[in-house]
Amino acid sequence: MLELFLKGGPAMWPLLALSVAALAVMVERVLVLYRSRTDSETFMANISGALSAQRYDEALEIANSGSGAMARILAAGLEKIRKGRTQVEAAIEGRGNVEVAKLEKGLTFLQAVAKTAPLIGFFGTVSGMIKAFESMGKAGLGDPTQVAFGISEALITTAAGLAVAIPVFFAHSLFLGKVNRFITDMEEGSIRFLDAMEQAEEQQARALQQEEIGGEYLEI
Repeated sequence: MLELFLKGGPAMWPLLALSVAALAVMVERVLVLYRSRTDSETFMANISGALSAQRYDEALEIANSGSGAMARILAAGLEKIRKGRTQVEAAIEGRGNVEVAKLEKGLTFLQAVAKTAPLIGFFGTVSGMIKAFESMGKAGLGDPTQVAFGISEALITTAAGLAVAIPVFFAHSLFLGKVNRFITDMEEGSIRFLDAMEQAEEQQARALQQEEIGGEYLEI
């Protein structure tokens, strides 16, 4: 393997650097996406139950004790729940943008690697072919060995560029799909949270109206 790498010429070194960097980013993304998972159904059921009972502090405790992007987004909204719906929506939107940025971190780099690696491989191909033709010009057709070395370098760099680009492109597509699903889950969870908050506010308003009516009736 080392001999094959050295035969590839100078273009193999940037390909090696890109592959190592891409591998590090992919491992880091796997860990981040794993930690960002949330059992949405159970989590939202607990939050909605606390909101329906108008136990806002309990709902905030549930959100703070949870893990993942969803928990942090709802915790930001619950911290502003006594300041009105507008403040809650702004807090959710702001925290949501931060969480999405965290999830998408590194994806641009993987996309760049997937596009750059074949170009570097192609550069190595051109370089190898130049060497092959130079050797042919110096030695003529009587010594095909020198020509073969140049062609070998060209083919190795092409293969190496594709070997780096293909798995990185696949990983980028996989991570992007995961991030999009996370974003969809966070949007759905935010909508359910706002609906539960609105229902809790309506219940509280009806309870206050009943108390006022009851008080007036007792005065009469």
